[in-house]
Amino acid sequence: MIIDVSQIITNEGAVKEIDGELSLADLSFNGQDIHFTAPVSIHGDIKNISGILYLSLDCRAQFVTKCGRCLEDVEETLDFSMEEQLSKLPSDEEVIIIDSSELDLDELVIKNFCSELPINYICSEDCKGLCHVCGCNLNHTTCDCEDDYIDPRLAALKNFLK
Repeated sequence: MIIDVSQIITNEGAVKEIDGELSLADLSFNGQDIHFTAPVSIHGDIKNISGILYLSLDCRAQFVTKCGRCLEDVEETLDFSMEEQLSKLPSDEEVIIIDSSELDLDELVIKNFCSELPINYICSEDCKGLCHVCGCNLNHTTCDCEDDYIDPRLAALKNFLK
């Protein structure tokens, strides 16, 4: 979504309301594949205070990713807020420099969305995951693989506490 900020940049105290939806492409971040199932809804505003644009948004993203234990699909909703400072001129504050009168919200929302993601999602607290030997999903089947495999390099530690 492109926002025209030409009227806001030139008028100190100007405010522009932002209310809409962003259709974001699927992405991969930190080993997680994210498939958005609905447009990301955004609500907020952008204000000019002393020549710096203050962007404040509340966002809601609905997506599907994989469980970190069993690799089954997990449907999630992530609500997050974002606040950014933007300016055409460099300053001492942490601001994003914009070089035109148009602001692309997609990139900013994706950056903030990714920073809010947990390391991974789990389908349920009692997810058993995958067998470390044969790879079957232990939530659906059981296997006869040996559970007590010990790395030969650490076998001497087995009797350490006895």
